Parts: sequence; C-alpha cells; structure tokens
Amino acid sequence: MTFLIVLQVLIFAALMLHTVHLMPAFNRCLRNAESALDAGYLGAMLTIRLARNVLGLILVTASTAPNPDIHALVGKGIALFLALTAVNVILTHYRRRNQAEGIRF
Repeated sequence: MTFLIVLQVLIFAALMLHTVHLMPAFNRCLRNAESALDAGYLGAMLTIRLARNVLGLILVTASTAPNPDIHALVGKGIALFLALTAVNVILTHYRRRNQAEGIRF
C-alpha cells in the first residue's frame, strides 16, 4: 500500500513539473495588447494543463479503487481528459498562429 502512495506522489510530481515551464506567464509585463493576449493564452494553457494533470491523478487513483461504481466513471474521466487535451492543442495552435501572423483586432 505504501508503494502505491509513493508511486502516485511521483506521478503527480512529474505531471506538475510538466506544467511549471508555463509559470512565467503570470510574471509578464503587460505593456501592449500583444503581450496581454500572449499572457492570456499562456495563463489559459497553464490552467487547462493543471486541470488535466489533477484529473489524471484522480483517474490513476480511481482505476485502482475496489468499488465498481467508481470504475464506471473512469471512462467519462478519460473522455474529459481527452477534451482538456484538445482544448490545450487548440490554444497552442492559436497562440502560435498569432505569434507568426501578428494580432488582428
């Protein structure tokens, strides 16, 4: 049992380290509209990734639960995980497109 707890903490730490590289988004100076929009994209991406990683941690623990009712929810959790991943991909695409083309208001 202790091994599973340690493994879950290691998985959670790895998921959080994956998201830490987006933290400078909150420290950016918002001098113009372009940097404000870029910081907004980075903030939204950070929030989506944190939500996705927390959901992943919940799914790891739910998949080992002895209750069959919880196992029935794992499929919906995986679908939500994939939806959050798709939202992150869309945000990344729009951010890169705005960097390449410039912002049009």
